[in-house]
Amino acid sequence: MTRAKRLFLANLMLLGNLLANLMGVALMAALDRWAYMIRLPRTPEIMWLIIIYDLFAFTVGIGVLLTWERPIRRHLADLAQGRQSSPALKEQARRRLLNEPWVAVGLNLFLWGLATLVFPLVLSRLPVLFHLTGVMALRSLFVGAITVATAFFLLEHLLQHLLAPVFFPGGGLSRVRGAWRIRIGYRMAGLLLGACMIPFLAIIFTIRGSARLVQEGAMPPAEVLGDLQAAVVVLCLLFMVNAVGLASLVTVNMVRPLREIVRGLSKVRGGDFGSRVQVMANDEIGYTADMINQMTEGLAERERIKDAFGLYVSQQVRDEILAGRIPLDGEIKQVTMLFSDLRDFTPLVEATPPKEVVVVINGYFQHMAAAVEEHGGLVLQYIGDEIEAVFGAPLALADHPRHAVEAARAMRRRLAAYNARLIATGHSPLRHGIGIHSGPALAANIGGGGRLSYALVGDTVNLAARLQDMTKVTGRDILVSGTTAAALGQGVALERISATMVKGRSQPVEIFAVP
Repeated sequence: MTRAKRLFLANLMLLGNLLANLMGVALMAALDRWAYMIRLPRTPEIMWLIIIYDLFAFTVGIGVLLTWERPIRRHLADLAQGRQSSPALKEQARRRLLNEPWVAVGLNLFLWGLATLVFPLVLSRLPVLFHLTGVMALRSLFVGAITVATAFFLLEHLLQHLLAPVFFPGGGLSRVRGAWRIRIGYRMAGLLLGACMIPFLAIIFTIRGSARLVQEGAMPPAEVLGDLQAAVVVLCLLFMVNAVGLASLVTVNMVRPLREIVRGLSKVRGGDFGSRVQVMANDEIGYTADMINQMTEGLAERERIKDAFGLYVSQQVRDEILAGRIPLDGEIKQVTMLFSDLRDFTPLVEATPPKEVVVVINGYFQHMAAAVEEHGGLVLQYIGDEIEAVFGAPLALADHPRHAVEAARAMRRRLAAYNARLIATGHSPLRHGIGIHSGPALAANIGGGGRLSYALVGDTVNLAARLQDMTKVTGRDILVSGTTAAALGQGVALERISATMVKGRSQPVEIFAVP
């Protein structure tokens, strides 16, 4: 932040309040000249009164705001120099910045209210027409109210569009403790007061004052009527300009935050959770913007968790769990289980540097998992150098035995291609055995100690693991059970192996090799 920008931002609210009051003075001068036809004699007393009060109002106004802005300026200086303000100073600066429009309202009410009392009181002791004192009192009251409303909306505009992005880059205006909220209802009340009620009251009192002059015989009726017509025209024109200006400020102060919210929601609807809504105020709209940002952060966090979750389980299981479609208490599924285990991997681990072992086995798992997923299967877990996969859960899969056998054949082909690369890089080739069995299994989220995993348990799982182990004895790399073979039908060529006793079974199990 450059020094010029820091000075500009530091004095922005001060200049905004000064500008609003200068506009009020200009409005008062225009009313005096063209509406109320006030011609004050340029006596020394009146001139000194104007000079002294203007100096007093300027000094008090600037002094109060400068005192109020001390923490704001200190924090802004820290930001400009790249320093971290203390948490207490940062909180105090933010709170005072949000409250400054209200402080300016109180200050302006005091100064214009004092002028409403002082000027008529002093003029009543000077050789001035008596009715002018009442006119000036009402004029000061009306112009002061309009000035207060103008200053409020102007300072709010400067705060929202220029200062809030600097002091609140991450939003959170509605969470600042001790800050007075600029609610939408207050805005509407201020707009109604400054743009409608005060102008109408000014016109009404002008008409009543003119009628009183006629009744008291202070001026000829024709002259009063002519002055009244000119006054009403001038009042209407000036107050119309004022109303348009106030309405424009209020509209911009409300429409731009709403557009930000619509823009942010449109991006969220499109799946973009990285953008944020710029929070500009601590009213209901600002609170809504803060809530949208929190919602967006929550959605982004959910996506990150979802993506990270997908690294530990498959996307299918992840999506089913997050959607609540996997019963936590378990369900019986008709599935085909596939177990794959590397052969003679322990000697490879002992003879190979650890980092190379990790590269080799990760490459193997990557190719095998791809083969399983290509055929609709799901890798449940990696156990050492073993792979456990299922076909038919958590999503139902038609003809899952055939899919499992085709996946085993794809694993065989991928292993051959992977071995060619291993041999080319000086590594020994890998061998594995695959066992496949079909049947019912219990599928559920199982675990303890705060950790769960999607798992299948039961005799179907155990038999598939036993068949994988039997590949060591039979010398075949892919074995399927008789149940799976029967489900495949006549379209798949298999080689029958004699029925074999399997641990955990009282009867021999028919076994087939996949050529």
